[in-house]
Amino acid sequence: MSDTFVSVIIPAYNAASTVAETVESALAQDHVAKEVIVVNDGSKDDTLAVLQRFGSRIRVVDQPNAGPPAARNNGMAAAQGDYIAFLDADDVWVQGKLAAQARHLDAHPDVGTVFTNWWVWNAEPDGSFRRQPALEARHVTDEVDEPNSGWLYHRLLLESEMLTTTVMIRRSIVQRIGGFDLNLWNGDDYDYWLRLSREGRITRLKSIGALYRILPNSVSRSPKARNFEHEVVSMALQRWGRTGPDGTTCPEDAVQRRLERMELDHAYAHLLRGDAAIAWQGYRNALARHPLQPKLWLNAARAVLRGGLNATAAKPA
Repeated sequence: MSDTFVSVIIPAYNAASTVAETVESALAQDHVAKEVIVVNDGSKDDTLAVLQRFGSRIRVVDQPNAGPPAARNNGMAAAQGDYIAFLDADDVWVQGKLAAQARHLDAHPDVGTVFTNWWVWNAEPDGSFRRQPALEARHVTDEVDEPNSGWLYHRLLLESEMLTTTVMIRRSIVQRIGGFDLNLWNGDDYDYWLRLSREGRITRLKSIGALYRILPNSVSRSPKARNFEHEVVSMALQRWGRTGPDGTTCPEDAVQRRLERMELDHAYAHLLRGDAAIAWQGYRNALARHPLQPKLWLNAARAVLRGGLNATAAKPA
């Protein structure tokens, strides 16, 4: 059993309905040397009152609403642990997660980050979330997912393979690379994983370490004007190129397909329930590269019919 002190960082905004379950799952972890820090990000509901019921078992950092990157940064600034673990305020950990991750970092000084698999927690037909006691009572093991571990920069360019709520990192790396990018309201975690992947090896444990709650109507899942994911990958390519610290290079054609797919996904999200002008712009760019694809023409026409062309023309230059 590791005795390395771990700080658990939980950003919470209007999470009164879920944050108690989240905090309880952190406090229940059998890794004894830990602190649980919850950053109340200017919640307008009863989140703060729920947190106060835990008394001295947790530390609460209260801040004006500034978004998840700022909340995580303030949590890390308050942290006293040698290792830092992240947990979102609507997710739940499986028993033994902290202990297995701390043991792994203790035993592998060349590894800077360790994360686990996760279970996608969908709502019941009535919108409620049924707890999974059999799953939550499992004990996370030390078994490593070897094919999906190592120097992951070249892989992360093609897919954000890590989930925030499963990640543990060394505080020493935080001191080198700094905090989450405050300019990225979304995609700040993806950007952080890419930065971590330049500093050390990353290990994925085979066990499920968390229940990841899917809230279909959450603000984070609604389409944004900015294509944050595309920005994150583009910034990484500009800064470091396609080659990782270990010399492994991501193929250029694969990177190009990834960038194009992110553009199309962004356009499609806006076509379904967002800004028709953004959808039209995305499909117009795609058609310039692939003019013979009928599906692109079809979706571009749908964006125009929704007013995308007129909205684009109406915007000031």
